Amino acid sequence: MDSLDVALVCGIIFVGSLVRSTLGFGEALIAMPLLAFVVPTQMAAPLVAVVSSFNAILILYREWRQISFRETGGLTISALMGIPIGIWLLSEGSEAVIKVLLAIVVIGFAIWSLSSQKAISILPGKWAPAFGFAAGILGGAYNTAGPPLVIFGTLRQWPAEKFRANLQSYFLLGGTMVLALHISRGAVNADIIRLTALCLPLTVVAALVGHRLTKSVSTEQFIRVVHVCLLLIGTLLLVTVVADAA
Repeated sequence: MDSLDVALVCGIIFVGSLVRSTLGFGEALIAMPLLAFVVPTQMAAPLVAVVSSFNAILILYREWRQISFRETGGLTISALMGIPIGIWLLSEGSEAVIKVLLAIVVIGFAIWSLSSQKAISILPGKWAPAFGFAAGILGGAYNTAGPPLVIFGTLRQWPAEKFRANLQSYFLLGGTMVLALHISRGAVNADIIRLTALCLPLTVVAALVGHRLTKSVSTEQFIRVVHVCLLLIGTLLLVTVVADAA
C-alpha cells in the first residue's frame, strides 16, 4: 500500500469512528463501503472488526450503566451464532458479489431510516433472536451488523442513551469474535496490523469529539445527514461494481 492509500484508510476509519461515537452505530456502514474503494473487502473486514471492538470499549466506558441486559441477552447470543456463517460467506464469496450485497444492505438501511413509515407500536422482545441472527451474519461477512440491531432498537423504542449502550454489548463481543475468526483463518497480515496501529489513536480522538457532539448537536439532524450520506455511498459503490463488470 502506498502512503495515499494509508492516509485514505485512516481518514475513513476516523470518520466512521466519529459517527459511531456520536450515534452508537454507523461506523462499519460508512467505513466498509468506502474502504472497498481502497483495499479488498477481505482486508477491510478484520481492520474494521478491531476498530469496532475498540470503539465499543470507549463508549461503554462512559455509558455502561445504561445497558439493559434483559433486552440485549437474546439479541447478542443469537448474533454470535450467526457470525460464523457470515465469515464463511466472506471467505467463499466473490469480491464483486460481496460489494453488491454490501451496497444493497447500506442502501436498504438508509431508505428505511429516511422513510417516515416508522413503527406505530413497540415490537415484542421475542423477536430479538431473529434480528440478532441476521445481525451476526452481516457482521461476520461485512462488519455491518448495525442495520438489524438499529431497526430492532428503533422498533423497541429505546431511549437515546439506552440505544447507544445496548448496541455496544453486541459490538464488543461480536467484534471480538469476528476478529478471532479472521485471525484463525490467517486473514490478519502485516498490513492490517500496521493500519490498526495507525488507526486506533484516531479512534480515541474521534471518541472525544463524538462525545461532545452528542451534547451540542441535535441527534435527529445528525442521523438524517448520516443516512443521506449512506444512501449516496451505497449507490456509488453499486454503480462502481456495475461499471467494472461492463
